[in-house]
Order: sequence, then C-alpha cells, then structure tokens
Amino acid sequence: MMKVPFKFGDLLVYLFILFLIAGSFAGLYQMGRGIEKNQVTVEVDGEVWGTYDLPEDGREEVVRIDTGNGDYNILVLTGSGVYIKEANCPDQICVNFGRISKPGQTIVCLPHRVVISITGDQEGELPLDGIAS
Repeated sequence: MMKVPFKFGDLLVYLFILFLIAGSFAGLYQMGRGIEKNQVTVEVDGEVWGTYDLPEDGREEVVRIDTGNGDYNILVLTGSGVYIKEANCPDQICVNFGRISKPGQTIVCLPHRVVISITGDQEGELPLDGIAS
C-alpha cells in the first residue's frame, strides 16, 4: 500500500501556519518603524532651555548653551544624533560621553547643570501594559 505524503487539507494547514509566521514578522518590523521624528530637549537648572528637531537632510546644526557666569556647552545636532562638541567644565565628561541617538538617552553636564535628552514622537504609541516594581 502506497502512502500519500500530503493531503490537500494538510497542505492548507501548513500554508496557514506559514502565513501566520510571516505576518508576525511583518508586524514586528512595522512596530520598529513607529518613530517619526526625534527631538532634542535641553534643560538648564531643571527648566526647559530649548527644544530642537534633529536635521534630516545630512547637515549639522550647532547650538551654544550659555548657562551664565561664562559657562557654556556647544551642542551639535545631526541626523544621526546629538553630541557636545565643546564645554568649559572642568571634568569634560559631557564632551567625552559621545553621541546619543535614541529616545530616552541623555547627556548630563553636572557642573553646568545641563541635561540633554532625546524624545521621540511616535505614531500610534502603544499604552503601557505593565509596571515593574
């Protein structure tokens, strides 16, 4: 007796499972593309000093942050992120920190009380589904 490897119904079930797997990967890919535009928020002494859009055309924008008493930080905004190019603080940790590019990342200059953070505008932002304690 000859055994048939696949029946038509088996083939339909396998195709349906394959379709579900492919759809799951497509959904995950689209969720990762939800960030529309990143913004940089600069705070000095806990107050918002300025908000800037990251340039999208490959150019650089330079912003000088004067915090008083001759203290300054020079911020460079690019399409791929933001970094502090120069500062006259004694420890230079903010300058050596490097580039930040993702929402939630921050650069802090403690001597000048400057906090630079990236925030993202998201399309259809999903609500919080759980809280860790």
